[in-house]
Amino acid sequence: MVGCEWRRTDCRRDERNSTQLNTREYIWTLPFGRFIIRFCGTPRLMGKDGWSWLEGQSACCVHEAGSGSRGKMMEPGRMERRFGALLAVVALLAPTWAGLRLVHGEEVRDLPNVVIFLIDTLRADRLGGYGYPVATSPNIDALAREGVLFRQAHGAAPWTLPSIVSLLTSTFPCEHRILADGQKLSSKQEPLAERLKRIGYRTAAFYANPYAGKISGLRRGYDSSRQRQQTGGLIVWQWLETEDPRNFFLYIHNGEPHNPYLKRQQWMRIFGGVSKAVSRSLGLETRQLRRLTRWDFRNRVPIGTTDNSKAQRRLIGNLDRRRGDYSILYDGSVRLADSRVGEVLDVLRQRGILDETLFILLSDHGEEFGEHGGWLHDQSVYEELIRVPMVLRFPGRQFAGRIVGEPVSLVDVLPTIADFLRRPRIASAARGRSLMPLIRGEASEASAGSGILAMRLNKKKYYRPFKESRGDKNVLVRHGQWKGIWNAEVGTLELYDLRRDPGETDDRAAENKALSDSMKKKAASWLTTCESPWEETVPLVAPELDKESEAALRALGYID
Repeated sequence: MVGCEWRRTDCRRDERNSTQLNTREYIWTLPFGRFIIRFCGTPRLMGKDGWSWLEGQSACCVHEAGSGSRGKMMEPGRMERRFGALLAVVALLAPTWAGLRLVHGEEVRDLPNVVIFLIDTLRADRLGGYGYPVATSPNIDALAREGVLFRQAHGAAPWTLPSIVSLLTSTFPCEHRILADGQKLSSKQEPLAERLKRIGYRTAAFYANPYAGKISGLRRGYDSSRQRQQTGGLIVWQWLETEDPRNFFLYIHNGEPHNPYLKRQQWMRIFGGVSKAVSRSLGLETRQLRRLTRWDFRNRVPIGTTDNSKAQRRLIGNLDRRRGDYSILYDGSVRLADSRVGEVLDVLRQRGILDETLFILLSDHGEEFGEHGGWLHDQSVYEELIRVPMVLRFPGRQFAGRIVGEPVSLVDVLPTIADFLRRPRIASAARGRSLMPLIRGEASEASAGSGILAMRLNKKKYYRPFKESRGDKNVLVRHGQWKGIWNAEVGTLELYDLRRDPGETDDRAAENKALSDSMKKKAASWLTTCESPWEETVPLVAPELDKESEAALRALGYID
């Protein structure tokens, strides 16, 4: 077998014209005795056909395998005499190899960079591009004008851990079973970074939420992976300084606007301002509420063992009365998150690679402000929690300004990337579907606007009114404008007409029995099939927390 890779290198000084050749060279490991042959040619960019070698004789050096040296320069004539037959084959294949990277047997030719910029806890309806009248998102709105905006994108789960595993593996929570702290991705499940690395991409991740790192197994596949409080333009610029600006996959996961909102005064003033005392008070109350909802999980007893619903109800009432202040705090954090998006886009523009990049902006889930009785997240699959923004900016602003109105899921992102790259193999075993037909206008609403989009499998929180009315297994199923929520444990289906009732306040299941029964049957069958291979969940173990991860989880309120 022949092994090959591209490497950027200073090959040698050309003695004929005394110019330094900063070149890409092929490094071939050949079954030819103990020698390794290194070809050094001056590359020339030939449009979409990639790199071609400069006409004329190319210098070549040969060294013994394992010598560790760059080898001795060999004159072309001597080289041809010694390796004549081999070089003849190489010469015949050289045009095919020009511009090609072979890694583990797969090809990469002129593929774009891929950037996923995930903003934790960002509701779609708090962005200008989704109709919000307040100026929270000038940079994201500008990005949407240059790309494709999905009006009805859905996170696969209502909180971070299962949602980002679904995003990066294109499987639903009932398949990957990463549902609570301490559960880690199976070695049989291949995240996006591993898939892209397999076809030659350099890979890196900067993440604020530790669930996106090693404690859940999502660090796999990255050449570099760093936990950072926030990532903006400077970090990306510094990273690009060490990287070839082609064929990279970069995953950014920022924590804003995840609460608590304690240090955002310069952004809050844009929306009316909230005093530090009020901000601190709301932060303490939301932290107390989260602690109460996770009381049994934290103490490692079955959820529901302790009923502290009365204390939770009191805190919920306090938050309901202060919804206006909370909303300002949230909007300020969204504006901060938006500024970081702008910084990263500016860096890519300044380096001249934005138009060579597929840039994907999205969120993992939203946030509740008491619309259906709850606060924070993970307690339902209503729109405030499950509907997320998603914008795809394609290289060269292809499809700019297009709006897709059909319901889609984050499990569709991985297959869409594979389709756009024309590498269908990296979407193997993906549960989602490519969205490229929708983007190109080739799929109809009838074919795209139905199906399972998200689910909730609760293993952490307990609030008796929600347990009794919803249970812990909820499946979101869509049929055109109709949204069904199958509450599997209590055996009910809620039905909402989102066109007339986007706030999901009027359950129409009783008066639409045929549609309700059809959606119930579909959701129940899907859930049974999805769960059937699993006799039990992935074992819960104490997560491996370094001090940095522990501090980050504590700051986000996930641990006490």
